[in-house]
Amino acid sequence: MSASQPGWSSRHRTPPPPQAESEVITLRATSGVTLAVEVREPQRARGTAILLHSTMASRRIWNAPNDGGFAAVLAEHGVRTLALDFRGHGESGVPASRGGRWNFDDLAREDLPALCRAARERWPRDRLTLVGHSLGGQVAIAAAATGLADADAVAVLATTVWLPGEEPNDFLRARKSAVVRTMHAITRARGYFPARTLRVGSDDEAAPYVEGWTRNWDRDQWMSDDLGVDYHAAMARLRVPILSVASVGDRFLCTPQAAFRFIRRASGANVRFELIRRSDEDGRSPPDHMAIITTRSAVSSWHDTANFCLG
Repeated sequence: MSASQPGWSSRHRTPPPPQAESEVITLRATSGVTLAVEVREPQRARGTAILLHSTMASRRIWNAPNDGGFAAVLAEHGVRTLALDFRGHGESGVPASRGGRWNFDDLAREDLPALCRAARERWPRDRLTLVGHSLGGQVAIAAAATGLADADAVAVLATTVWLPGEEPNDFLRARKSAVVRTMHAITRARGYFPARTLRVGSDDEAAPYVEGWTRNWDRDQWMSDDLGVDYHAAMARLRVPILSVASVGDRFLCTPQAAFRFIRRASGANVRFELIRRSDEDGRSPPDHMAIITTRSAVSSWHDTANFCLG
């Protein structure tokens, strides 16, 4: 791609893998926040996918391990990937530890729509697929369901929303409640959630984001931060094809049952649900929540996702 295209500016290049050039470019959201996007360009691109990372992470999850990760597999199939760092994560905006502040709505209403518009302008004839892991899947669904992200398809990996009413298992509900309360308490004490210090993630989270998560748990509703939009209700308006992937090895953060309860709310869409039952590496233990993306134990699912992106 050319860094001279409107809205894009070149940051630096990373060593390209075979047959796929990788370049980090910058994009500005409407509020002026600078967003970093890693573009991986196959020799013959047949479609485009926007990759959206999980909470307390960055776009780098799509490159593990040793550049033979998810983005590289999509490139093998001819899918161009645009891996976004949400504001405050990776190389985008100001991190929470240095005063950066953002909430969920900023990601769904500004960051993703800005990248969608730029992608549509640059590659207007491409099938555009949103691919999100965990938080990234939530953002993809929320933005598409409210008409802010113009996409042809959505793939969500290990994606659900934590709400008391969505968790019928008493033990898991109690554990989730404890996590929410602990994160909220730590965030109030520190002014942000120090994921790096606690070694529970590579990127810290801002106080408004954690406060919104806590408020949704208390209200038992998946609402926008301004309380003007019920995202769960909006899901019924989705009409694009959806792929949902879950693993039986994800026993807490997003169980298969939770992933299914979440995506079935897209009642008007053509939804395909895929369950990972075993590891592609040893044929035994299925991957957990992060290993779905950060190891090759789910590589066959990556190939399936690539084919989904191509329609």
